[in-house]
Amino acid sequence: MYSNDEKIRKTEERLKETEKVFGYVFDKFTLLNIYRMFSGKYIERFEFPISSGKESIVFAASGEGKFYAVKIYKTVASTFKNIERYAGDRWGIENSSNKRKFVIQWAYREFRNLGIANQAGVFAPKPIKVIGNVLLMQYLGNRKRPAPQIKDVEIDNSLIEQIFSDIRSLYLRGKLVHGDLSEYNFLLHRKKAYMIDIAQAVDIKDPASMILLKRDIKNMVKFFNKFGFDNDEYKILRFTVGEIDDFD
Repeated sequence: MYSNDEKIRKTEERLKETEKVFGYVFDKFTLLNIYRMFSGKYIERFEFPISSGKESIVFAASGEGKFYAVKIYKTVASTFKNIERYAGDRWGIENSSNKRKFVIQWAYREFRNLGIANQAGVFAPKPIKVIGNVLLMQYLGNRKRPAPQIKDVEIDNSLIEQIFSDIRSLYLRGKLVHGDLSEYNFLLHRKKAYMIDIAQAVDIKDPASMILLKRDIKNMVKFFNKFGFDNDEYKILRFTVGEIDDFD
């Protein structure tokens, strides 16, 4: 058996080149969680970076000939400070001065919400495993490059219909509102738009859920209508909550 220090050293060796790409050095807590992904044989190596944000870093990884996405939540992310202030009321996360404990709960929320979205029939990455602040999920893209955001692809009616149908399914079947939708939160994979970054989704019983749903719809309508489409926010809202069966 390796000691914790030996586990960390081995993980550091595997991540050395990847860290250089992002210019971000992982703390020992994160390295140990990544090592557990390796030792549990969920993944064998990191392939290339996908994205880097304020709260997390995402890599493409591989194992047994398959590609996966690994999302690593930063334990020092400053943006989590605002979330912590009202996390207990809105997301059912225990407020804690322990930053790691909070981030672990946030990672689990994304894992759980992705599962709910998939069960509701929404196109979203399938969650596979969460260990601490490290989330393993379905990879979207090919072996050379990740799937593009919809802001970088050609928009057509079928894509618009699929996205609003998924927002509806998440609401009616999953009982969730994403709450932060934009053209940056959908990836095009095999001609379908996959909803991502869903940790902050709220239950439809939340007092702010309708405000957030209206904002999600407004953001997507504004984006789509830039391309000459004529989507109506109010009609799509009625469609989303099940008052009407289509929004054409």
